[in-house]
Amino acid sequence: MHRLLVISLFLAAPLSAQLSFDDPVLCANQTSEWWALTPTGQIGPRNELYAAWTHTGFGSQDGGIYFARSLDTNRTWSSDITIHYWDPTWIHAVYQSPVLQEYQDTLYCLYWLKPEGSEDKHLYASRSDDQGASWNIFESSISGGVSGSPDGVSLVALPGRIVHLVFASRIGMARPRSYHCRSTNGGLTFTSPAPLPGDPATTGVSRPSLVVAPGGELLVVNGHTSQAGSWLVLNRSTDNGATWDTAHLRGRLGDGSSPSLYHGGPGRLYLLWQASPGTAIRFSRSDDLGRTWSSPLTLQNATWSYCFAASDDRVLAIWWDPDLWEGFYRYSTDGGEAWSPSSRIWATNPFPGDWLGFRAEVRNDLAAFWMHPEPGSVEGTYCSRTDWPTGVAETGPARERPGQTLAATPSPFRSSTTFRLPEGHRSAPVLVHDAAGRLVRRLDPAAGLTWDGADRHGRRLPPGVYLARAGELPSARVVLSE
Repeated sequence: MHRLLVISLFLAAPLSAQLSFDDPVLCANQTSEWWALTPTGQIGPRNELYAAWTHTGFGSQDGGIYFARSLDTNRTWSSDITIHYWDPTWIHAVYQSPVLQEYQDTLYCLYWLKPEGSEDKHLYASRSDDQGASWNIFESSISGGVSGSPDGVSLVALPGRIVHLVFASRIGMARPRSYHCRSTNGGLTFTSPAPLPGDPATTGVSRPSLVVAPGGELLVVNGHTSQAGSWLVLNRSTDNGATWDTAHLRGRLGDGSSPSLYHGGPGRLYLLWQASPGTAIRFSRSDDLGRTWSSPLTLQNATWSYCFAASDDRVLAIWWDPDLWEGFYRYSTDGGEAWSPSSRIWATNPFPGDWLGFRAEVRNDLAAFWMHPEPGSVEGTYCSRTDWPTGVAETGPARERPGQTLAATPSPFRSSTTFRLPEGHRSAPVLVHDAAGRLVRRLDPAAGLTWDGADRHGRRLPPGVYLARAGELPSARVVLSE
């Protein structure tokens, strides 16, 4: 029996520095004409910001899933990029719940689609290998069969283009369940969805949340509901999802739904959830991969809309207060031992009279969240971010290491320059972007890493500063002369 010894100092203690979120920046040039729901977002390895959202064109023939990116940390955003746009004659096609996941400059987006005249929803995937500039759309349903009652998608991308995915839905005439499937070709195809072990008394399963531990263990927390209430269930697999163990968390954590599970380091998990619909949001931590848990901490009693994010020792909770009609947050810098007091996100509410749907992310030295004011109104997708340096020693892509750099020689150059990749990264393609963040050239090591200053169509580019990237290496500036 493993035991978890946690000295619970769950106090609203002053932390070293207050987070300071900037004013919301509009990500989407296209505002929503219909129910847009909560957008999704990701922070890239070099603090790129990515956002995806739904737009159901109520009579405008432009329903779909759309994407934008910021390569200057929320100062400016690209024009809207289409991820998936269905037959324009289906003007009432419903797109729902996009989820983004980034891994080594590859982006995955999963989303539900219900064509006009159908009550069936199906799960689809798209992938981008150039930071979202273009998307591969895989026109095959991941969920398969007849799907309904979709509620939650969670995925993890791993080396070798392996993607693990869990989602909640009703397939065929079965009751709602959580399902797991896996791709070994970067999302092009997935294995048939296999249901996770459940509870015979359960009438609904929702919001599965997945992490993959460094040793390869798959861990999923689901919300289960029945007439007897709601509770959380932890499923664990050590064989890539072929078999699963099940642990009910109700005895330790009480009632709960809508879980968010995060990996915080060797053996450590963070779990945040809602006690019951419309009530408290709570936090617990495990230092033995979910076998034992700390006593639950109530972060906030009454909420309307909320989200969580965590990375290393940093944990963030954001919510909308239904009484004060303001957005608030709390955070921890020591893995949930001590928490900041409840604070307003902004000194002046930029969305008076609205409530927000949130999606947050913590990575590198940033925290960011994406929002849509009052889903259903004619509004756009916004992003707000703050610097949040971590005290944890990182070996990730945001930290440059001696000898681990991408170099271009010569620079400045007129006729050509050659990129040099360090040992261990020599199979990575080099992606060249212009000052606006547009991908202008891709160079593959097999074909040579010499760039002649032309774009992918062979046209000479204008003089200026260009940014080159390769995998998770720090980016390199290269100057093209007259």
